[in-house]
Amino acid sequence: MAQLVPTNEADLTKVDASPTKEFFVDIITKDIQLDEAIQDLVDNCIDGAKRLRPGVNADYEGLTVSLEVNSDGFRIEDNCGGIPLDIARKYAFKFGRAKGFEPTSHSVGQFGVGMKRALFKMGSQFNVISTEPEHSFRVFVDVTAWVNDNQNWDFDVKDLKSKAYRLEETGTRIEVDQLAPAVASTFGQEWFVKRLRHSIRVVQQQPMRQGLAISLNGEAIIPTDWQLKEGEGIEPAFRRFEDDLGAANPLVTRLYAGVGDSNRTYAGWYVFCNGRCILEADQESTTGWNEVSENGVNVPKFHGQFARFRGYAFMDSDDASILPWNTTKTGLDLESDAYRRLVGRLIEITRPVITFLNNLDAEKEFEDSDKVLSIAISKAPHVALEKIAERPVFNYAPPPKRGPALARISYQKPRAEVEKLKEVMDAQSNRDLGEKTFEYAASNLSEES
Repeated sequence: MAQLVPTNEADLTKVDASPTKEFFVDIITKDIQLDEAIQDLVDNCIDGAKRLRPGVNADYEGLTVSLEVNSDGFRIEDNCGGIPLDIARKYAFKFGRAKGFEPTSHSVGQFGVGMKRALFKMGSQFNVISTEPEHSFRVFVDVTAWVNDNQNWDFDVKDLKSKAYRLEETGTRIEVDQLAPAVASTFGQEWFVKRLRHSIRVVQQQPMRQGLAISLNGEAIIPTDWQLKEGEGIEPAFRRFEDDLGAANPLVTRLYAGVGDSNRTYAGWYVFCNGRCILEADQESTTGWNEVSENGVNVPKFHGQFARFRGYAFMDSDDASILPWNTTKTGLDLESDAYRRLVGRLIEITRPVITFLNNLDAEKEFEDSDKVLSIAISKAPHVALEKIAERPVFNYAPPPKRGPALARISYQKPRAEVEKLKEVMDAQSNRDLGEKTFEYAASNLSEES
């Protein structure tokens, strides 16, 4: 039997473990939906805004992101400063975060795969065109040709120009013209565009509330409101935590819990990591429903009785690596230290709101005048989260009573007799008659006693 003879001695000590590009492209695009992939590109625009205007509560007024999605192609364009040439050459197109990369403070583009994954998923050719303060350039990739070149993993920089650009001229544009057939078909469907619009509205609500204008196919996307009812004795909770998790910067967590309008679709916890909404109206054990905290505090399984519950959790850090999100930023990493701290806090801040809602539900059997919680919640105005003062727990403090408790008396008598008695007692209405007859009876009975 013939034996294979190595061509040199080194072949005996080396095993080729290098990845094939086909396998690599297939793996990174398999487990992400198209709308989620597009969200990664929007995240990159937002990181550009954060480079331009640092700070958790920075004002993004005047900054824009526009998307065009249809069966002919895909476009996303922003005016958020462009991709710096040095970052493009060394880091932006690398697969994964390279050593030496200085991430954007408070970044949402954490894992270094989002842009490449999205573009590979969408089509066979794409252009990334950037204008930054000192350069403009284009990166064009023919994915098929790149995959077939087993020796070279680099992309080429084209149309490089060095000049001073005004800030208002800077930005990034990404174009995918050669869409995959299935992607082109999906992009041409109204349901997909509608779903993408809703997804952006939810996921990017914080930067939009800070002034960033995002549009899809020429139509502006309006962010959702963050509000809780406050007043008439209703006091929502707002707590703030700062955790040192061994990173250079702490993890700051802000929790709000209270009540809003009764709507099961919007009830639950909203969880944000560096401004990106990771969970929307979550009603599962992930955010503490049907769970018990280490201190023995329990929250029941979510059901319709809690349709007024609203909770908002904001987790922020300059070091995005300590945030408890998964690699697609569509859920929480349940094994992370940050998550384990979070879930216990969610349970404990949720419990007093549940008690209030249980008491509210119990009022169904009361007379209308005795439904003090129902009356309070109907009168309490909606208040923006930014205006809510810090307080450790949700509370209902009924306003002081202004006189004795009242009871309703209701009965019916023949109309003719009622009208005759109204004349005798000079009553202007049935209600007036009822009050006068009660006062007459109470006065005479008290005299007799």
